[in-house]
Amino acid sequence: MKRALLLLLPALLAVQGCARPVTIVAPLSDTEKQTLSCKQIGRESDRLNILLNQLRHGNDALISNDAAETRQGIQAAELRLQQIRELSVQKLCVFG
Repeated sequence: MKRALLLLLPALLAVQGCARPVTIVAPLSDTEKQTLSCKQIGRESDRLNILLNQLRHGNDALISNDAAETRQGIQAAELRLQQIRELSVQKLCVFG
């Protein structure tokens, strides 16, 4: 029994260490708003959509992050995506 516990402990620690930290993106800065090109805006929009999809649907049941951290990451990404969308309208960017 002790041997089984000793073998199980490193596995549990390894699984716990697999939980990736939640990415929390910063809002757009004034410098970014002025310097981002339409191509960069499109790439950032794609990156944020992928990040949101991963935050909403990407966590396995065994390897999950803190729910509050995940919500904070989703809110930050949604805010930045909204800013990117507004910036693309201001700069008359066309995607697709």
